Amino acid sequence: MNTGPQVPELGSVPGRIRAGMALLHPSELRVAEVIASRPEWAIEASAQEVADAAGTSRATVVRTAQRLGFTGYPQLRVLLARDVGAMSPLGRRWDEADAESAGKVGGPAGADPDAGPFELPGPAGPDDAIGLVREYLAQVRTAVEHLPSLLPEADVVRAVDLLHRARSVLVVGTGLSEPIALEAALRLNATGILVEAPPDRVLRGTRARALTEADVCLAISGSGSTRDTLQPARAAAAAGASVIALTATTPSPLGDVATVALVASMGVSASLGTGTFAEEITRTPRLPQTIVVNALVHALIARDPQRAQAAQNRMLEVIGDAFAQDPL
Repeated sequence: MNTGPQVPELGSVPGRIRAGMALLHPSELRVAEVIASRPEWAIEASAQEVADAAGTSRATVVRTAQRLGFTGYPQLRVLLARDVGAMSPLGRRWDEADAESAGKVGGPAGADPDAGPFELPGPAGPDDAIGLVREYLAQVRTAVEHLPSLLPEADVVRAVDLLHRARSVLVVGTGLSEPIALEAALRLNATGILVEAPPDRVLRGTRARALTEADVCLAISGSGSTRDTLQPARAAAAAGASVIALTATTPSPLGDVATVALVASMGVSASLGTGTFAEEITRTPRLPQTIVVNALVHALIARDPQRAQAAQNRMLEVIGDAFAQDPL
């Protein structure tokens, strides 16, 4: 029988917080009052930011969430985002950020300089399918062009160095990040690095505990708060391995664990999401993390092209073996 905290019904979280205030100690009460009075802000705030606003400690924020019936602050935050979002109609929002992004921006590298600036399309109507698709792709393009500015040079260099020197790499990711973790494992294996991305939660945790100082754990999580990714990352760090975090938000619990944290987000727009925590875990695409993974692979191939070529030859042999053809 499951005796752990049950997921509150849709729309019940704000009321649960208010109803539980009478049972809280004074410092916990201040935390609950901050969250209840500023729910939209609390959704975006880290546990430490809530603690600072309430004049207490991060541990008190976690304890308050648990006393209110949640597994911890991350669950409270996610379910509060669910309920606050349910209180307002779901739909496209065209705000100042979109108005600005709908202006003229430079064309792609190598484009004809005399062809004039690239024009992002304006907001499309709800029934304009091709307009909406073009608008979305244009905003993706703008977000991708801004990715390099989000990645400090020192962090990128350190991540590439750690991966290049690693005896082995454990890649972990769940939910929307799991396909990226699998792609990362395949791509990194093609550079000559020994990489694995176990799909099973228990196996991930077991492998993380077996890592050493010579190994690396690459942890991928858009929110940076997913328990099934955090646990092996923490275990890897405790075992002495270096941890590279690839997230879309900062600060984050995963970033706190990491040896080096790379933050790649889509920015703010109506089509891609407004940059909020709620939309990051429900709507925003994971394209930036995929691009960064492949960019790291590109750098690793250049670092040791002979090792990468040998690995790619082995991979092509395996792929070639996988094709079957009946005799003519």
